[in-house]
Amino acid sequence: MIGQKRNLVSPLLLLLLVGMLVTIGLALTRPTQTALKLTFLDVGQGDAALAVTPKGQSILIDGGPNDSVVTKLDKEIPFYNHQIDTVVLTHPHADHVAGLVAVAGKYQIGRVYMSGVTHTAPEYLAFLEILKKQNVSVQLVKSGDSLDFGGGIKLDFLYPLESLRDQTAENLNLTSVVTRLVWGKSSAIFMGDLEAEGQEKLLASGQNVQSDILKVSHHGSKDSVDEKFLTAVNPKYAVISVGKDNQFGHPSRDMLDLLTGKIVYRTDYDGNVRFDLTPEGVKVNM
Repeated sequence: MIGQKRNLVSPLLLLLLVGMLVTIGLALTRPTQTALKLTFLDVGQGDAALAVTPKGQSILIDGGPNDSVVTKLDKEIPFYNHQIDTVVLTHPHADHVAGLVAVAGKYQIGRVYMSGVTHTAPEYLAFLEILKKQNVSVQLVKSGDSLDFGGGIKLDFLYPLESLRDQTAENLNLTSVVTRLVWGKSSAIFMGDLEAEGQEKLLASGQNVQSDILKVSHHGSKDSVDEKFLTAVNPKYAVISVGKDNQFGHPSRDMLDLLTGKIVYRTDYDGNVRFDLTPEGVKVNM
């Protein structure tokens, strides 16, 4: 009939509708996450650790030395999720902050926590600039601060012991933000690159550092573990984030000897290192 209208769905609209249905279907069929998923990402000679709560809240501690962290995150975070809720920068050395520039370019960051120490490394300045452009909330932290993710999951800031806002430091490793992730009987401590001198100060502060999982400081360098501090942490598991055949010779033999009796994982040997944390305890999920 002349003038009769036809109700046709455009191919593009049809494709979008199919995509939406697939996404909804995946969400409905996906098993409910009951554990806090903690993954130490294999980013080479650098640090990056991702924690995802049962509610789906994401916590990224450091970003590694380059944009390879984005590829790793893409495999850990659902394709439809473009947000990292919480980012912690332990200190502004390139092997911890450079990858965060790429993360900020791919993901929407909810909030960033750092010490506020001054540094002029181009990677750090680039990260600060992109945070400013994106109007991301940045909070400076010190010992005593804490984040509550609900359900008993907390991220406690143990170090630095005092504010480092706008301060300079000869040794940035000694300004590292140290955090302890806790859920019931499960705990993990993230040391950044804090060396033995800083570990002694942290131990003397009287804070609870005991943890099931120790992210070994400074990629397992010779001064990465103070023996008394290690005794206080008393971890079952130790994770060394380190690049294969790196030029620094990390991890050192002396440090590995100190870890005798612990279950040690290394990203250069094991790739991504995964744990499941529940209120009842920690399980390896390799």
